[in-house]
Amino acid sequence: MFGPRLTRVFASRSNALWWSAMVLVTAYCVAADPPAEVAPAPDAAVAHAGKKSGDPWADMKDVARKRKELLP
Repeated sequence: MFGPRLTRVFASRSNALWWSAMVLVTAYCVAADPPAEVAPAPDAAVAHAGKKSGDPWADMKDVARKRKELLP
């Protein structure tokens, strides 16, 4: 379809290395820079501020309770 045929790209080691290097350069040039600081969502900050439980499954228990309330 697009670009060189795979039989030509991998015909020699140097062609394969050149092709892979160009793929990496393209990915590097296209990728966006990550933001310097990521602020947590406002809802998440409020939710975590009120919790003082050491239970790692506390969130899942809340989800299970809400699910039971919603399902008949």
